[in-house]
Amino acid sequence: MLSRLSIGAAVCGVFLMSPLVGAAAQPTQTPAPPKAYATFVAGATVDPGLIPIVTKDGHVYLSLAKEQIGADFIETSVPNTGLGGFGPAAGEPYLAPARIIRFERAGNKIVMRWPNTFAQVTAGTPQGVAASQSLPNSVIALVPIAATDDSNGSVLIPADPFLTDLAGYQAAFDATVGNPMHGYRNDPSRAFFTSTKAFPDNDVLRVSQTWASGDPDTIDNAPDPRSVEVGITYNIIAAPHDGYVPRISDPRVGYFMQPLLNFQSDDLKTRNVNYIARWNFAPEHPGQPSKATRPLVLYLSNTIPMQYRETVKQALLTWNKAFNAIGILDAVQVQQQPADPNWDPEDINHNMIRWVDTTAPQYGAEALIVTDPRTGEELNVGVNVDAVEGTAQRYFRYIVAPARGIADTKAAESAFEQQYLRSVVLHESGHDLGLQHNFIGSMAYTAKQLQNKAFTSKYGVATSVMEYAPVNVWPKGTANGDYNQLVLGPYDYYAVKYGYGYVPNAATAQAELPTLRRWASRWADPTYRFASDEDAFFPGGHAIDPRVQQFDLTNHPLQWCATQGAMLRTLMNSVDQRFPQGGEAYDDARRAFLSQAGQYGRCAGMAAHTIGGEYLSRSAKGDPHATLPLTAVPRSEEARAWHFLATGLFSDAAWTFNPSVLRTLTYSEFSSLTGGGSWVYNPSPRHDVSIATMAAGAQNAALAEMYAPLTLQRIDELSAKYSAGSTMSLGDLFNWSYDTILGDVGNTKSGIVRRNLQTRYARMLARMWVSPAAGTPDDARALARVALTKLAAAAGSAGGRRLDGTAAAQVAALAAIAKQALAATVTSPTP
Repeated sequence: MLSRLSIGAAVCGVFLMSPLVGAAAQPTQTPAPPKAYATFVAGATVDPGLIPIVTKDGHVYLSLAKEQIGADFIETSVPNTGLGGFGPAAGEPYLAPARIIRFERAGNKIVMRWPNTFAQVTAGTPQGVAASQSLPNSVIALVPIAATDDSNGSVLIPADPFLTDLAGYQAAFDATVGNPMHGYRNDPSRAFFTSTKAFPDNDVLRVSQTWASGDPDTIDNAPDPRSVEVGITYNIIAAPHDGYVPRISDPRVGYFMQPLLNFQSDDLKTRNVNYIARWNFAPEHPGQPSKATRPLVLYLSNTIPMQYRETVKQALLTWNKAFNAIGILDAVQVQQQPADPNWDPEDINHNMIRWVDTTAPQYGAEALIVTDPRTGEELNVGVNVDAVEGTAQRYFRYIVAPARGIADTKAAESAFEQQYLRSVVLHESGHDLGLQHNFIGSMAYTAKQLQNKAFTSKYGVATSVMEYAPVNVWPKGTANGDYNQLVLGPYDYYAVKYGYGYVPNAATAQAELPTLRRWASRWADPTYRFASDEDAFFPGGHAIDPRVQQFDLTNHPLQWCATQGAMLRTLMNSVDQRFPQGGEAYDDARRAFLSQAGQYGRCAGMAAHTIGGEYLSRSAKGDPHATLPLTAVPRSEEARAWHFLATGLFSDAAWTFNPSVLRTLTYSEFSSLTGGGSWVYNPSPRHDVSIATMAAGAQNAALAEMYAPLTLQRIDELSAKYSAGSTMSLGDLFNWSYDTILGDVGNTKSGIVRRNLQTRYARMLARMWVSPAAGTPDDARALARVALTKLAAAAGSAGGRRLDGTAAAQVAALAAIAKQALAATVTSPTP
């Protein structure tokens, strides 16, 4: 999982913007002329390396050789401490991208600059000149030259700009806190270098920054939330010049990409060139089995608990099976972090697997990737593992053990936990090798195959470890394969071949393309299909292919969901038979029920992805068995999906549970003498679990997806691409919704879940008619008006019958909503 922060900050009241990048290095008066180098460094500490680091009188300086002035280096900005789960974690390289940095002379000053590297041009050509004039650079700081060495042309400059917010941490705080009235600012008076190291290939500058807030209200796990210390590690790296040949990406195989613009050639169909992110293994004898001369050496941090180290190691080494298949031997190696205080895990030459303990677990685990911005070559990778063990224990205790009818023992929990951790590390280390998510990887296998342990132990529970596969658990009495993805799937071998396989007689990226296109041509085969995050973004209507889903299994996910739903309902209705144990508080019953309900709600709404869908193929023209890029989801399949929603999501029965269980779902209250934040005690306002609120959340999510303007537009235009009746129409959506949700207005047997749903849906129709969201098609508005007219009549008719107080009041409210909307002055939506 790799969502990132955007840069931007709002400032209000007494809170000020953090200093501009480099502001601390700006002289307030004309600087003194440079001193002689030998005189300046007398009594100083000089650490030789790529760029020698000089420390004197508590200040840090960089000593640039003559040939390094104007040369390209790569700079990275990475936190070495976290915020306990509220923001970027230690080792996370996504505050700022890796950037080329140059030190260029301007009189007695040095300009620290990030040059623009998006253009692919040859220096000195007209294209190179044009690109340099057209695309902006970014200046970090202008610093005075403190000393010069006339004998060799080297200069000494202060490293003060690295004490400022070079990494852009302000944006991370703004995103975490939200309200600028409670925001944080960088306090330059409390910024200092904690350590510096110069190595032959890179320099490491580690700084401490203090971020201050006069009125904090979010970050509550610091001793004093008004003052939060953040550590940043900067690496300055010698830019690679080793003849690495980048590889061009293909939309049929999922790799992270380094986007560039090719201005040098006019022979291409587009200026955009996307290089894949990958490690440069450089095998001894390309094209034949041989050892990697630059293996990916991954270090297990000393923060990883002892009992998990072997599992993590074996998961990482599993990738060698894919590399062995293409002739790269010993590609991935794993070592334990040395017990040496001088060994620096923040050194970019060390690829770290870390264990992260937080008060607010965020992501389970996260891959850490740093690439050369010019080529996509990976310079550093790693994984942060965040509280995975607690997630696994809860899942086994609350779902696997009761579903399978097995004992919840410490030994069984531990075994499941190790398997779960293995699957997580397999996934994240796949990202380290450049692979994107693959959310269509669950569609190739049948239920019978997933119930067969011999099959899953060979092929996995999905075709790729890059899928978000749920735990593969089936009801008691049914055979069960492996619970988790423990092996590489066939797609993983396929993708590794695309990214790392040897292409003979190809000295350039362009020369590789004919072979690569042939390798990528098997998308039509379900075993080798790829679809990633953008194809699974259903909430706003962007995603359209119901085969691309997260946390689903089998080639018939709705059937799988029906089985899962029945299994989970059984567990939820019998929670009190297993939880809590004698002598324990009822918190465990609440946690069990909510864990099961979360899985139930996810499955209940999954059918919404089918409504108005189209199958989206990434196959290129001429690929074997390729279809057109878009083909219809048959109307019969959409009707089947709607029936699933009607019975499993929109009905009262779907949300009716054992009353005696519901009466156990409370929590323990306590008081802490030391205070603490939400991580200490953050109770729900209600002592019980609100089924009505839970149902509303799942129902609203499905309705919002199906009635998003983009979804409505797409359904409205299906008739332009497919024959009448072969796929659903907007009329179908509104009619199915009306009949399912409002078709029994005034039914005295309706419960609170259904009454609330009817009211919310009526209000949604009213908004669509009176003040529609931007992009809402006129046909949808017209159908909303028809539905409101029908509702007004039905509510009026129901109101004439004898109803109890609640039913009568609800019917009257529905009538009022419909009539007021029909009588209101309507506005036109923004196109």
